[in-house]
Amino acid sequence: MALKIKGLNIKNLQNHEHYGFVTEIKLILDAANIESLATLLGRFSALVEEENKSLELIVKSEHTQQLASLDKATDQLYRGLSAAVSAASYSPVKEENEAGTLLRILIKTYGRVTSESYESQHSKIENLLQDMRSDKYKVAVKKIAIGKWLDWLEDADRKFMELYRTRRDEKATVKKDFRSVKAVRADIDGVYREVIEHLNAIAVLQPSEEISKIVSRINVLIEKLTALKASRKTRKNNTKNKKSDNGDKGENTEKQDAPQDKKDAPQTDPTHPQGEGEPKA
Repeated sequence: MALKIKGLNIKNLQNHEHYGFVTEIKLILDAANIESLATLLGRFSALVEEENKSLELIVKSEHTQQLASLDKATDQLYRGLSAAVSAASYSPVKEENEAGTLLRILIKTYGRVTSESYESQHSKIENLLQDMRSDKYKVAVKKIAIGKWLDWLEDADRKFMELYRTRRDEKATVKKDFRSVKAVRADIDGVYREVIEHLNAIAVLQPSEEISKIVSRINVLIEKLTALKASRKTRKNNTKNKKSDNGDKGENTEKQDAPQDKKDAPQTDPTHPQGEGEPKA
């Protein structure tokens, strides 16, 4: 019986695995130079190159790390402002106590600002700063000497939004020229199936040492990926079982696994920043 290429559902591969696999297939077929595969290989090669370009779009922007740092700085300054107001509301000095209490009520009306989306957070910070500098609140701000906190927060928010808009505009410009990875992968998967069917047909109808070597090399790649997928599934199952065991012991694994980004962190009193979750990275 002729050696045939083993089955592999490449649709279920992770992006880096998928691209690595189809690239290896392309290299094997380029070296084999099978005339009857020339047209299919041309289509396949073009799609592999397109996948490479599309993958570059989902790699973190060069601005991402800096953006996360600026976001964290803004969040910390907002918490600092909230803490200063909260502290003043407990002051034994009547004027400071009254001013802190007034401003604390104002901050509460804005909710948990650091859990908002970037645009919403910016809008709320902008409005909060306008309110605090208005005639109604500026005397209270002066009494507890938090004017510098307003300036620091305004500057941090401005720097963050400048970079955020730059990254957003860059992504919008680049995406016009490329299809999504999902769309490209769907096309590659279809051509890959045609290539494998063609190779298996050659292996059966025109068996040779050369085609056997090609089939064997592809099968080695498939076996490695199959083993990798099995290992990943085992680790995933072990993790689930471990969480289940922890649950039986009364541990709150749901809380441990809960996302802690801007939108999902637990709601707390915004004037008590020490109770807030971590800012979104």
